[in-house]
Amino acid sequence: MAINFTLNGEAVSANEGETLLDVAKQNNVDIPHLCYSDRQGSDGNCRACVVEIDGERVLAPSCCRAPTEGMNVQSTSERAVKS
Repeated sequence: MAINFTLNGEAVSANEGETLLDVAKQNNVDIPHLCYSDRQGSDGNCRACVVEIDGERVLAPSCCRAPTEGMNVQSTSERAVKS
């Protein structure tokens, strides 16, 4: 079952088990990342891939965060880019 959400103002969908970073890559959205690789997986330690999620106080690492239905994610907001 597809999970529908918004990434940088565009409607996108994810499959169960995918991360925000996975979906960004599939949709040609570049999110910088250091500690993540397909072979190594994700720890979220470097915090280079953080994104802003509406309604959340802190930025979230996109490499280990699963999307939820209706989520609004910004990788290009001033706050996310500064981090």
